[in-house]
Amino acid sequence: MSVAQLPDGHLQELFASFQGEGATVGARTVFVRMAGCALRCRYCDTPKALVRTEFAEFHRPEGIERCRNPCGLAAVAAAVDQLDLQRRCWVSFTGGEPLEQAPFLAALAPLLRPRRLHLETAGVNAPEMALLAAHVDHVAFDLKLDSVAQEGDRTADHRSFLVACRGTERVAKMIVGPTTDVAEVGRLAKLVAEESPSIPLILQPETPRTGGFPELPLALLEACHAAAERHLRDVRVIPQTHKFLRLP
Repeated sequence: MSVAQLPDGHLQELFASFQGEGATVGARTVFVRMAGCALRCRYCDTPKALVRTEFAEFHRPEGIERCRNPCGLAAVAAAVDQLDLQRRCWVSFTGGEPLEQAPFLAALAPLLRPRRLHLETAGVNAPEMALLAAHVDHVAFDLKLDSVAQEGDRTADHRSFLVACRGTERVAKMIVGPTTDVAEVGRLAKLVAEESPSIPLILQPETPRTGGFPELPLALLEACHAAAERHLRDVRVIPQTHKFLRLP
């Protein structure tokens, strides 16, 4: 591929912190947050990343730099290197919806090795996942509960996605809140189990946008866990720890 053919990417921000949620919680991570997402989940906590903007914020050791979008591969790889000189951190492709820019990430991934590469996704973009699957190590995908996300029935999308990400380390996640339909939890857990009952499932209590603690009755959380555990071997409850620690 010639230089002229190399894809560019639209980012919202790039920064280093600790992974705040999911199965890799606590790991030192450089986050490459892509801009743009076709979904509008009710609980979205990164609304700035839903649309593409003129500038992205690159956090550098000396401060924040506003970089014009779209960003080139070399510039993004160099910015990651600045934040992780020893190449020991995880790199998380997040968003927005990173799979909407899968060709860019597939071209970027080799420049970031030997780091482990993590993908955070809504789990509804199967063709794009098939393109990126060989380039990432770990995929954390949402199971969109319509009772919470209010994004409609995404069962067919999730089923196709599970096939597309075979060969990667897979972890499913559900955002659960006061409006959660327990039967829906069980139905989507069964869907994952039909692919593989050993795929871990993270139940993530919804964090209020206004801050504070998740407002989820314990009885409802226990019912969600029991419904999922009927189908999957590894079901865990992990909140967004970075919100409690006030990390980016």
